[in-house]
Amino acid sequence: MIDYSQILLKNYVGKQWSLSGASYTGLTWLDASPKPTQAELDALWQSTQDTVAKASCKEQAKALLAASDWSVLSDVGLANAADFVTYRGILRGLVTQPQVTPDFPVEPTPVWE
Repeated sequence: MIDYSQILLKNYVGKQWSLSGASYTGLTWLDASPKPTQAELDALWQSTQDTVAKASCKEQAKALLAASDWSVLSDVGLANAADFVTYRGILRGLVTQPQVTPDFPVEPTPVWE
């Protein structure tokens, strides 16, 4: 099902509109610019979904990085520190190049020295 509010929020920033319900027929265009057609909005749906998915990927990767910050402190004493460096490198890649369908790495189990 197409979420017209997501399309409008992403692609029509600063435009004035209201949406009653979930369908295009509930769209009231309050802006001075021409109201987009249903076909125009439908054509933007996939790219809107991709943008939302990539934003979610980025936020999840950032949260996983923050949760593993402890692993790179100099006084932690991990025998498998290199595993955490690799793990965090993959996560940084997902922050800088978010994916629509990300393959998140599994956090290594700490091995203490």
